[in-house]
Amino acid sequence: MKFVVSSTELLGHLQAISRVISSKNTLPILDNFLFNLSGNDLEITASDLESTLITKMHLDNIEGAGTIALPARILLDTLKEFSEQPLTFDINTETMAVVINSENGRFSIIGQNGVDFPVLPSIRSEKRFTFNIGSQVLLSGISRTLFATADDELRPVMGGIFVEASTDKITFVASDAHKLVRYQRSDARADDNASFILPKKPASLLKNILPRESGMVAVEFDDPRRRPGNPLATGRGR
Repeated sequence: MKFVVSSTELLGHLQAISRVISSKNTLPILDNFLFNLSGNDLEITASDLESTLITKMHLDNIEGAGTIALPARILLDTLKEFSEQPLTFDINTETMAVVINSENGRFSIIGQNGVDFPVLPSIRSEKRFTFNIGSQVLLSGISRTLFATADDELRPVMGGIFVEASTDKITFVASDAHKLVRYQRSDARADDNASFILPKKPASLLKNILPRESGMVAVEFDDPRRRPGNPLATGRGR
């Protein structure tokens, strides 16, 4: 497969999702970005098994389709050396050899089979709960409560932000047993009452990503264990 992409645009997308990659991955494949080329869309995924970030780019000049995992650190370091210019990625899906053609020369790297990359867990449709919230409202809720989360492996429930959606407000709560913070927004609401805990790492990732976003953010999770009239019903979220 083959595609042409802007060097600075690709670098920007990769840097945005690279923060999720852990330096102590249990699976070597997680040290890679997963590239999935389908139609005119390039989907790039980074994960540490617990948190996954996906970004998409629309491309005009492509040939073929397929998936390949490319080493994150090598790719990021290579792209930083390029000025703004089109890069041509020529990928042999049989040998996993990748040749990057630029205005200044050719660079070769070896990837891995994309099928080895962990599959993103799916939300169970029968227990799906969805609500929309303004990106800046979500950013404000995370920023005002994240500092109060705990780093306690024995009490993982306190290592995140409790997000409660109700028909009249959205509430963010965090505590490390020494301090408790509750932040409410009446300008955001859901169609029903449900809640989940947003773990500390994805909350930190969102805190870095949301300042560049505008408009609404769709929040989806499953197994909310909703009970009408009980806005404090707890549940698990993904």
